[in-house]
Amino acid sequence: METTLVIIRGNSGSGKTTLAQALQRRVGHHTLLVSQDVVRRDMLMSHDYPGNISIGLIEQIACYGLGRVPVVIVEGILARNRYGEMLARLSQSFPRVLTYYFEVSFATTLARHQKRHRDFGVEDMRRWWLPHDTLGVANEVLIDEQQDLTTEVQQVMTAMYDCD
Repeated sequence: METTLVIIRGNSGSGKTTLAQALQRRVGHHTLLVSQDVVRRDMLMSHDYPGNISIGLIEQIACYGLGRVPVVIVEGILARNRYGEMLARLSQSFPRVLTYYFEVSFATTLARHQKRHRDFGVEDMRRWWLPHDTLGVANEVLIDEQQDLTTEVQQVMTAMYDCD
């Protein structure tokens, strides 16, 4: 089975988790969603610092899906300086890789954050903010704040099933 890796990154509150979950529902059965927050915070109760143990576990879980499921989605802030090497290794392992980065303003992430109940506030988000943290890989697609979820899902689905 050929497995497509979809990497979705962006700042807190940008929309990446919402897109990843919508894609998983749309693709359906046997779509592996690897969420940085779930692995790091929920499974490991780890802080996000260089070399934290969640980096290797995210990679191992994603690799488990290779050849076993049609689509693996890895999503999270996934800061380039901490997760970039792991994402590069993953990208080399999978036969097809689609990479997306939410390039949205801090004001937009704050507005989106305020619609949800979270354990962190504006100052936390300001401290975590990483402007323009793209990976700089070929075919990395930037998603801006003008796009809605329906458009985002359709964009990824079209790319995923485009036979080139």
